[in-house]
Amino acid sequence: MNVELVDFYPFEVSTRRPRLLAYADVKIDGKILIRGIRLYEAKNGGYFISMPEYNPERKRAIVELEDKELFEKVRRVVVDYYKSLISAS
Repeated sequence: MNVELVDFYPFEVSTRRPRLLAYADVKIDGKILIRGIRLYEAKNGGYFISMPEYNPERKRAIVELEDKELFEKVRRVVVDYYKSLISAS
């Protein structure tokens, strides 16, 4: 499966961890568009993503990637793009 980064919106909201770093939109195989993936910096300094949610009280994801390999591809595309932005600064 091909995972393509469509848009990336970097910012820093807080200094405490986990810290929200950016929002990203990705397209999978040119057929599925996922908007609003959140990129966080973890307490240990690593990065993780969170899928978009429609109900903030229930924290239930609109998109659930049950294939771990596909989830890792999406995470890798978002994290690699963020790292290229911060290394270019």
